[in-house]
Amino acid sequence: MSIKAAFFDVDGTLISHKLGNVPEDTRTALRELKKRGIRIFTSTGRHILEFDQLPIRDIEFDGYVLLNGQLCLNNRREVLCGSPIDEHDIKQVLPLFEKKELPIAFVEKDRIYINFINERVKQAQKAISSELPELGEYHPGKQVYLVNVFSGREEAYGVLERMPHCKLTWWTESGTDIIAKSGGKVMGMRQILDIYGIQPEEIIAFGDGENDTEMMEFSGIGVAMGNGEELVKEQADYVTDDVDKGGILHALQHFGII
Repeated sequence: MSIKAAFFDVDGTLISHKLGNVPEDTRTALRELKKRGIRIFTSTGRHILEFDQLPIRDIEFDGYVLLNGQLCLNNRREVLCGSPIDEHDIKQVLPLFEKKELPIAFVEKDRIYINFINERVKQAQKAISSELPELGEYHPGKQVYLVNVFSGREEAYGVLERMPHCKLTWWTESGTDIIAKSGGKVMGMRQILDIYGIQPEEIIAFGDGENDTEMMEFSGIGVAMGNGEELVKEQADYVTDDVDKGGILHALQHFGII
C-alpha cells in the first residue's frame, strides 16, 4: 500500500537544536513529499503559538497534531478536535500551581503560562530553542489541554497522583507533559486520518523521543531518528541517521517514497 501522509515530531526530528534550524535536506524532503501529493502533518507536544517562534514557521503543513494529540488543527490553523484535561484534575493540581513549589505551566487553546521560572525551566526551554512562557494565573472555567511539570521524575509522578484522569509522558529529563488518559499523539493522529480518509498503514511517522513510541507502533512505517532515545528506536521499523545528518531524507529514500 502506498504512503499517503507523513507525520513528524518537531524537536530533534524536524528541528536540529545543534543547528538551530531545519536542515536544508529536510526541507528538500518535505517539498518532495508535497510534490508527490503526500500530505505532511506535525505530531508534537508543541503548541501552535510556538510555531511562529521556531524555524518551521514557513513550512506549509496540511494539518497539526499538537500538545501530544490533545489539540488538532487544519492547514488554516482552525480547530478540528480537542481533548481537554478533566476539570476535576485541574482543580486537584491547582494548589500546587498556586503554592509555587514546582514550576508548572498550563496550556490552553490560545495561551501558555507558568506559575514561576527557575533554572530548570530556563535549561529545558533553551534545550528546545524556545522562549520562556509568560507568568500567569489560572482563570476558573478555562479548558486546559496540557500541563507541563518542570521537575525530576519523582516530583512529576507526585503531581500525576493528583490527576487520576491523566497520564504522563516525558519530552526531556527536565520536563514532562501531563495529558488526558484518553489522549496521546496516536489519538490525535487517528482523528486527523479519519478526517482525510487515510488508513494508519498508509502513513510514515518520524520521531525521536519517549512520547513518540506509540506513534512508531501505530504507523505503517515508524522511523526513529539516529539521535533518538533507545526506547523509540526499539519500537521503530527503521532507525535512520541523526536529524542534522540527513535522517529524514535518507529514510524516505530508503523506503522509495521520494
